[in-house]
Amino acid sequence: MQPHSPRLHIADIHFWPVNASHRPQAKLRRYSIPSIEKMSTSPDGIYEPGIIDPGFPVKNSTQSFWHSEPSSISKLRSSWVNTADIVIIGSGITGMSLARTLYSKRPQLRIVVVEARDLCWGATGRNGGHCKAMSPGVWHERKQEYGVDEAVRVMEYEHSHLEAMAACVKENGIDCDMRIVEGLDVYHDRKIFQRALDALEDMRKYKPGLASRYTVYTSKHDLSARNLDLDEACVGAIGMPAGAVWPYKFVTGMFQKMVDESGLLIQTNTTVTDVIEEDASDYATVKTDRGTIRAMHVVHATNCWMGHLLHELRPFVSPVRANVQRHIPRPNKLKIDNYSFWLRYGEHEYDYIIQRPDGAFILGRASTGRRATSDDSERDLVAHAHLRGVTPQIFNFGTRTINVTHAWSGSVAFTQDGNPFVGHLPFQNRCHQWVCGGYQGIGMVRAFRSAQMLALLMLGEGIPEDYPRSMLLSEERVQKLKRATGSKL
Repeated sequence: MQPHSPRLHIADIHFWPVNASHRPQAKLRRYSIPSIEKMSTSPDGIYEPGIIDPGFPVKNSTQSFWHSEPSSISKLRSSWVNTADIVIIGSGITGMSLARTLYSKRPQLRIVVVEARDLCWGATGRNGGHCKAMSPGVWHERKQEYGVDEAVRVMEYEHSHLEAMAACVKENGIDCDMRIVEGLDVYHDRKIFQRALDALEDMRKYKPGLASRYTVYTSKHDLSARNLDLDEACVGAIGMPAGAVWPYKFVTGMFQKMVDESGLLIQTNTTVTDVIEEDASDYATVKTDRGTIRAMHVVHATNCWMGHLLHELRPFVSPVRANVQRHIPRPNKLKIDNYSFWLRYGEHEYDYIIQRPDGAFILGRASTGRRATSDDSERDLVAHAHLRGVTPQIFNFGTRTINVTHAWSGSVAFTQDGNPFVGHLPFQNRCHQWVCGGYQGIGMVRAFRSAQMLALLMLGEGIPEDYPRSMLLSEERVQKLKRATGSKL
């Protein structure tokens, strides 16, 4: 084993103290998942009945365009260590942001990132390249669920990700095609458009600054003035600040920097098979197919796969397969790369589109035809047929001749109550474990700063007022989820 630079010993690091009531009092118990007919009834829609064990990431995944230029550390296996301060399971945007924040506050930490496949091979490396908050129409349900103050906090929090990630890219000189664009929700249903307009009007009563982030276009003339030739079925649009990025390059670029400058250890193509905590132990043991690592803190940053290792959360989080394609129009003459588009046919049914600097389009499909599964080795037939055949009939790509160069899938995570899980695990035999994930398919406006929030919790620092408290995982929230699903776990 290669010697490391001097670091703090695990026992010398001050973390947020684990509640003694969570320390295991008996021998480790194994659990089985009962057959329950219900599964997560997320407000964003779930697609099949029953609790789903996501299993482990498959090895024969579909080929994402974002992986077409592999990072030099995509298959990195650092020197193996048997002990660490922190083990992060998962190498997407969550794991990257968490490690970055921890190092910024405790540079002596020994952190190990463990990834079952190549680096950044899950949802972050398979998304649509957007960074855009949800339609303002979600204000209605968030206000009803959380009250005005928390609803405002959640929406401003999501908007804040664009500035935070753009600043990170600039500060660290990451070459990832980060561009600030105008994100347009293009509506094709008058009722849904009016609902969004009503939400903005109501939002303005409580938080004018939040409402001012949005620009309303109520006529085709408004859009034509911005050189946008949208289809006749468009009934209006709402714009907001957004970003387009090569997400894989962003994440792997930051990982490379931490490997070089902070001594971050990365173990790719290494599957975590279990996390064991023995009675009253001072550490957790991370078991992998290549060996074990003892760590004072273990973070589950696996998003749609969290339910496999965390059986306690399995009834409340569902893996859902997303579908994305890369289109090249022929001839390739249209340039609208200063926008991103969400073609909204309903509040939770839409296509999303960005144009790359080379003129190619990345587009994905939400809702119709998706499956509840973590298997990204297959694509959903209806969703991909829609992207190939229907979307070009609705959106002007500059030509009807489209060359589809890449078609892939990736699994995201939907939670029972529509909120991510961020915090310490309030379960027996989990006193050294934390979780950060479950982003409802909009991880680009949730994951980066959620991981920063988790880092503050782990280090025992106060959480700033602008972080939504509804994301925190607690015993009370778990009990509420159990009542909602009928779970007896």
